[in-house]
Amino acid sequence: MNEWNNWNNAGDEWNQNQTTTGNNNPSPWDNFENVESSRDKNAYVPADLDETVKVIELKTIQSVKNNNRPVFIATVETTAGIRYDWVAKADERPYLQNIKALVMALNPEGDPRTFGRALMEALTGPEQPAAGMRVHLRSEPIVTRGGNDFTKVYWSPARD
Repeated sequence: MNEWNNWNNAGDEWNQNQTTTGNNNPSPWDNFENVESSRDKNAYVPADLDETVKVIELKTIQSVKNNNRPVFIATVETTAGIRYDWVAKADERPYLQNIKALVMALNPEGDPRTFGRALMEALTGPEQPAAGMRVHLRSEPIVTRGGNDFTKVYWSPARD
């Protein structure tokens, strides 16, 4: 069996630290160690879910799919251990209202008028202070005015 660190095939020796093939041509694998891989994505929150879930991660990304617009993603886990992503455009008022509803559900004793940029940057930052917190999620299917299917998510404080 071939070893990862040394391999000999048809006179071309390969070593993990070598960046070209034996004939000194550039390789498609040059700098392969620097290529970032994304993890598998979770399924989106399905319609007709109604349970208390645990927050795994809250983050904001620039979505290539949405013309580099900011997108908020809440990854949650059900009591059965299934993870879902709730995705909301972070630059449209209806979505911002629903994101704020999530934050209010996470902190029902807080004053929503004080929930601003600093809080959201902290919640979506590397320290992830909401990770492990529980919140109630209820979702339902709706049809948009344009006739498209959409899953509406409602957030409330955990009920247990």
